[in-house]
Amino acid sequence: MENQTEAMEQGIGRLKERLAAGVEKAVIIPHISPDGDAVGSCSALAEALRLAGIRWELLTCDYIPDYLRFLKNIRCVISHQDKPDVCRQLIEEADVIFMLDHNTVGREGELEKYVAASKAEKVIIDHHPDPDEQAIVISAPWLSSTCELLYTVIARVWGKETVNADMANALYTGINTDTGGLNHNCSRPETYRIIAELLEAGLDKAFVHENIYQMNHLSRLRLIGYSLLKKLKVDKRYPVAIIPIEKEELERYYYKDGDLEGLVNIPLSMRNVSVSIQITERKDRVKLSFRSKRDIPVNEWAKEWFNGGGHLNAAGGQMDLPLEEVVKRVRETMPLFFERFVK
Repeated sequence: MENQTEAMEQGIGRLKERLAAGVEKAVIIPHISPDGDAVGSCSALAEALRLAGIRWELLTCDYIPDYLRFLKNIRCVISHQDKPDVCRQLIEEADVIFMLDHNTVGREGELEKYVAASKAEKVIIDHHPDPDEQAIVISAPWLSSTCELLYTVIARVWGKETVNADMANALYTGINTDTGGLNHNCSRPETYRIIAELLEAGLDKAFVHENIYQMNHLSRLRLIGYSLLKKLKVDKRYPVAIIPIEKEELERYYYKDGDLEGLVNIPLSMRNVSVSIQITERKDRVKLSFRSKRDIPVNEWAKEWFNGGGHLNAAGGQMDLPLEEVVKRVRETMPLFFERFVK
């Protein structure tokens, strides 16, 4: 931990020196299918750069979920789905590219090829383990979220007084959503000290909670209800719940990005379930979301068999296989996972 903390501080120092040397054009990129932590960190960093007088562009390979578009600067996002040539040009012209909430360019979807070819300095700010080697890496896998890490980065680079209410709302959004509402990966007292400082900076907690948790539409509630009633299965051998959802079922309930946010956590409320896996069929791939209780390392399950990874209690993966094949693989690897990784 001591070496990791020192490396993090060194990365922050290098970033401060690089910004002091002058940056004309910065690009900010979250991971594919951005969640609250990715979007919150992008919002907060964009605001910090704006206040520092640095031009920035926020690019994504797909779309920002509607429930997160209340955050400052997020409506300025440019999607590769809509403007691929603009995204390519902006990446080519950038002096610095900020990679937020992901540890490798492989998590940038269709933007990956542009970023990999770019001569811009890449800056990773992330809390996932094993980051790529880039010009500047600020990594802290022990922290709850990239937003918690970014608060420290902003405080070191520009000072805590820089954090305004918009940045506080964005950073709290990431901390809250990436911990399942302060439920997992958030046992450090410092996490709550940061939240207190965000409140002092103007965080409107009620406003953030309303936008995250109280903006449901009827079709989303029906999709969640259908998934729990018709799709949820609990394994008879192991304490695992599986929720496989077909693309046709998403379309039937007029699915929008973010509509399934939080669904994977619900089965963990059952006493006899320690792992929950949501398996969702999308247009070009099948996505997996893993959640667990206590010290069950679902990141190992995702990493070993599903091209993914993440944290002890929250991980993800993806497969280029039909949905039924992915479900079959989950069931086949279940005993292997519990034998090898669960004590």
